[in-house]
Parts: sequence; C-alpha cells; structure tokens
Amino acid sequence: MPDDKATRKPATVKERSADIDPMFIMNRRTFATWAQGMSKLSQEMAQFMQLRLQKEAAMWEKLAACRDPADIVQCQSEFASKIGTDYAEAAQKLSRLMLDFASSYASDLLRTPTETD
Repeated sequence: MPDDKATRKPATVKERSADIDPMFIMNRRTFATWAQGMSKLSQEMAQFMQLRLQKEAAMWEKLAACRDPADIVQCQSEFASKIGTDYAEAAQKLSRLMLDFASSYASDLLRTPTETD
C-alpha cells in the first residue's frame, strides 16, 4: 500500500489561496460592516452628548434668571423631566441601531463570499 503523503504533490499557491480567499473576503466584509456600525453608533452618541450639553447650558442660564425658590424648583423639575425623556429616547434609538448592526453583521457572516465581494 503506497503512502499517499509521500506521493502527493504540495499544493500550489493558487490552490492554497482558493481555500483562503473566501475567509479573507468574509473577514473584509464583516470588518467593513462592523466599522460602519460602530461609526453610526459613535456618531449618534456624540450627537446626543452635544445636544445634552447644549440643553444643560440653557438650563443653567434659565436657572440663573430665576428670582425666587418656586422658579428654581420649576426649572429643575422641567429639566429633570426632559432629561429623563431624552435619555429614554436615546436608549431606544441606540437599541434600534444595535439591532440593525447585529442583524447586518450576522447576515454578512452567513452569506457565502462571492467574486464581487
């Protein structure tokens, strides 16, 4: 019985790359999807923080204009109510972005690499 390993020729570069190329294509595609998703998330968080800082600055200006304790309590109450709503909306929006990101990332992982990738 001849030894198959001894008679087998080493694989050519083309044969080896044919096995590896789909993995590189998939990795490149999934990295691009990940980078786009992270970019969208980062941009959304930065915009939210910018808006929050602007609203906080406006609150301090309004608070400085208060002339009696009732106005101060009213200003703080309105601010606390608005901040709660803003954070809840931001959490929902980030959750949707994360779900979209996870969905597109998973579909990229499951898709078979093609020549056009």
